[in-house]
Amino acid sequence: MSDGMQWIVRFELPNGGPGPETVASDDLAVEFDAVVVLLLRDHYCQVSRNRASAYSDAIDSFLDEDVAVVAALPDTDDRAAYWRKRYDLGFPVLSDPSDVTPESTETADTAGGASSRSGPGSSPAAMADGTPRFDAFSDVELGVDSLPGVGVLDTTSKFPRLVHTEGGDTIQDCPTAEEALDAATDLVS
Repeated sequence: MSDGMQWIVRFELPNGGPGPETVASDDLAVEFDAVVVLLLRDHYCQVSRNRASAYSDAIDSFLDEDVAVVAALPDTDDRAAYWRKRYDLGFPVLSDPSDVTPESTETADTAGGASSRSGPGSSPAAMADGTPRFDAFSDVELGVDSLPGVGVLDTTSKFPRLVHTEGGDTIQDCPTAEEALDAATDLVS
């Protein structure tokens, strides 16, 4: 993430994991000092599955430090629920697919539409590596080189602020649970 740049990231998304049917950033901000957002590549990514399981195994360490963990999947509510059940995850698994399809991007481009991430329907359907785009977590996604990746939201002020993103040159470079927890506690303290 660039020097001191911070974005407000607010969301209210369907939850396939434990907890309420919908998870909102404002609700998490009341209860926690930070939120670690684990962006998962897609339903079939083994690295994403392994990372999600490792973060779930470490959930007590996050909670002890007043840090919430949410995973985000660029897929349907049903897939998010499947992830929670199949991998026995101890945190919310949010459904956050972009509503942009290759067809809508092609239509926008041929109609003279913008191709930057300036507004709804104007972003490409996938990252350069082919990964589907997120919607509510698009700012987090833009800060990582490859998915899976993480973002840290500081929730100690009025609005949740994105203060750190981390991914890698390859999908295997996603931060471990310990690295994400260290980043969250260092940046929020």
